[in-house]
Amino acid sequence: MNTDNFGNSLDSSQNPFANFTLPLLQAPVPANVPQKTFSPPNVGDIITYKGRRYYLGPQFATGHFGAVFECTDDWGNELAAKVLLPQNRPYEAVRQSWERELANLVNLRHPNITYIYDAFECNDTFYLIIERCSYNFENLICWPDLRSECWIKPVARCVLQAVHFIHAAGYVHKDIHARNVLARHIRSEMTKESSTVFKVGDLGISRLEPQIDAFNTVFAQWMLAPEFLLPRDFGRVGMPVDIYHAGLLFLSLLLKRIPTFNRDEILKGKPRQMAEALNSPYGAAIAKALRRHVAHRTSCALEFWHDINTSA
Repeated sequence: MNTDNFGNSLDSSQNPFANFTLPLLQAPVPANVPQKTFSPPNVGDIITYKGRRYYLGPQFATGHFGAVFECTDDWGNELAAKVLLPQNRPYEAVRQSWERELANLVNLRHPNITYIYDAFECNDTFYLIIERCSYNFENLICWPDLRSECWIKPVARCVLQAVHFIHAAGYVHKDIHARNVLARHIRSEMTKESSTVFKVGDLGISRLEPQIDAFNTVFAQWMLAPEFLLPRDFGRVGMPVDIYHAGLLFLSLLLKRIPTFNRDEILKGKPRQMAEALNSPYGAAIAKALRRHVAHRTSCALEFWHDINTSA
């Protein structure tokens, strides 16, 4: 049987919305034009759109521009409802963010990228209905009895396939970290057996590589790539940043914790040095992906997978 290079066969108190409404159209409008007003959902709400009903459960995640609720539909599918937060932005800016993330999810459909079921505007509020995963990578590395080296290949194969697909389409994810890598248990319809698949989620800030503006790109401080801090010395921000972030992800798995780095540590190459010091056959492959200079870093997701797959 033919396979590809990844081995695939080719055949309420937690609610930040409490008592909160926000006009989304901040500029003056004529009196006869209704003002757009963000209407946050509540646990227990039934959101209906074109005959499809979504039943909202507890909120389980919050980002800067979105809150995520457990959700089911009439078919019993376990879903997640992502609600875009205005954050003092005008209506059109929120709408553009929603349209951009929706377009990314539609254009980048892949088994290792979270799947979108539906998207709509309801009561001036923008929703993305996405498959719900069982836990995130941050939960995984906190398991007390975690045998981290046993997880490297399964996790890397899934994550790097997603990165490979994103890059092949000309995009850069820009935000691969422990809370955006998710595990989904896929149950058989015929038996009680299930398998685990890792998926990359949250494409909200993903961009085509030529559209990336390094000076207007926001990263979490601890995961800043060297080229973001000093592009003149280390290279331009582009697809290699996803390789660097994947390296940080796998480093976290082997360390069984998420390391943090300040600016000086990043510029001096401490993440790479930590990978080199690991007593693991995968240390060298991860260290190569964490090199500071873009030109010397692992060149692509497929090369990174090859390095990991042949390490042990």
